[in-house]
Amino acid sequence: MLWIGLFISLIIGTILGLVGGGGSILTVPLVHYLFGASMVVATTYSLFVVSIASGVGTIQRVRSKQVDWKHGIIFLIPSMFTAFSIRQWMIPSLGDQFVINGFIVSTENLISFILVSVMVYTAIKTLLSKERDSTNGNASIINIILFGILTGILSGLIGAGGGFIIVPILLRLGLAIRTAIGTSMFIISVQSAIALIGDISNEKIWESGFDWQLLLFLTIATISGVFIGNYLQKFFSGKILRKIFSFILLAVSVGIAIQKFVL
Repeated sequence: MLWIGLFISLIIGTILGLVGGGGSILTVPLVHYLFGASMVVATTYSLFVVSIASGVGTIQRVRSKQVDWKHGIIFLIPSMFTAFSIRQWMIPSLGDQFVINGFIVSTENLISFILVSVMVYTAIKTLLSKERDSTNGNASIINIILFGILTGILSGLIGAGGGFIIVPILLRLGLAIRTAIGTSMFIISVQSAIALIGDISNEKIWESGFDWQLLLFLTIATISGVFIGNYLQKFFSGKILRKIFSFILLAVSVGIAIQKFVL
């Protein structure tokens, strides 16, 4: 089981290195289904793994001057504060279930629903998007802040860094595709690390039998994948990469939906 998880983490890291996103949104179901962690705990694993792996990827991109610090910081500030606030105050206060319009909904199913929705939306959006190396830069600062808050919400609730929201916005600002990917990795690494700090006081996570050895192995495998992805990036077109990632997202989201809401 561990070797399967390490292999999948290697693939996840490769995807992260190739396209600057997708690592966290795939790590959550991996940890939940393969290793039996709850959805909430799986998001903590995801935040840790993706924060470290994206940080390593950022260092590689800095050497190649593929990180736009100005736009990255503007996006990052609202994103990281939103993610931290959710992990620090909202997640610990969630019970095992609550009532919405008279219906009893479990926290696990709610997080699963949000995760599946984001995965399907991301897959479809990625498939339909057109590859652009740069544009005229028509995204306003207000839009950047609003999308930063949105990615912070995703990071806080489901452990997703939001790379496939971040990259298109950076492209609209006129960044080249490789710079957008590098800047996205910088944003994801810091945002995920700040969100993770919000988990420190959540006793439910640490009392669930948190497996630090497993976390270390998954992190190393994902980092290795990032190195591979960075190397392979020059051999693949953006169009092919988007299609591969989109189909992976759709397949995983369908599997989660069937397991959670059908079986």
